[in-house]
Amino acid sequence: MPLFRCSTCNCVEDTALSNYWSARLRQAPTLCSACDPKIAKWHDEFPREPSEGWQSDERGILVWNKREVEDWLGQRIEVVAGASAHALRRSQSRTPEISEA
Repeated sequence: MPLFRCSTCNCVEDTALSNYWSARLRQAPTLCSACDPKIAKWHDEFPREPSEGWQSDERGILVWNKREVEDWLGQRIEVVAGASAHALRRSQSRTPEISEA
């Protein structure tokens, strides 16, 4: 269930329960079901919660929640701004350049 942040109210929403993909194709703001005038009602499939603490990937999909990770680990974590797992994997997979001298 891919999640995203609503452009209007900043809540966490499921892409399948909204018009997320059609908005992305139109390059329009991605809205939750409650903020989208075509739907205008929260679906009640899960509670409406703010997206604070969620980290997103380069496409805007919410991938993990800081509070949930801290609860699971039993300790606080520090999130480094601008870092993403995808970027980290890319940088680790690059072969170092060898200069010929």
